[in-house]
Amino acid sequence: MLDQDAWAKTVAFHGHICPGIVVGFRASMKVLELLGCPGKLIGESHFAIVENDVCGVDGVQLITGCTLGNDSLIIENQGKFAFAWVDKKTGEGYRLLLKVPVWLSNEPIELHQKVKLGTAIAEEKSQFISLRNQRGLDIMALSDAELFQIEAIVRKIPGKPRLHPFIQCARCHEYFMAPWVHTIDNETVCSGCATALVQA
Repeated sequence: MLDQDAWAKTVAFHGHICPGIVVGFRASMKVLELLGCPGKLIGESHFAIVENDVCGVDGVQLITGCTLGNDSLIIENQGKFAFAWVDKKTGEGYRLLLKVPVWLSNEPIELHQKVKLGTAIAEEKSQFISLRNQRGLDIMALSDAELFQIEAIVRKIPGKPRLHPFIQCARCHEYFMAPWVHTIDNETVCSGCATALVQA
């Protein structure tokens, strides 16, 4: 049964209804059910591994609490509508792969490209929004069994430090973390200034 409140929050967070946000939302709701913790945020205990970097990722972050900022979201973009969650301690979890086409034809994709590039006329933009909304609703109407291939997995993911000492750039004077230090002409500079100096 659809959790209308969670769905409304997801749409508000993402900004619109589309196939991608539906899939990310449904995969996230399903994995919480599989893990026995529906309605709970699992960013502290689990990693989410997403195999795309499009709309569904917003659903993953909002529903499961696995975000880039809390170091619980890993993007391994392979262009697949696949989402996995694994326990940070045991590595046990689930991978959910979308079994149906995101789009039934290339028309919405071609319209989407025009909209993104700013070349779509008003009629084309309206048509794309309509197709996007309808396909999202069509996918939402499918059962979990129709939507997903579900696989139990084990994948250990080592933690890694993300905070490092801060250095001040000799050129722009902005602070940045040490792993991004470049030394050019005996000056310690950030990546942006290093690129500018090399191109000069």
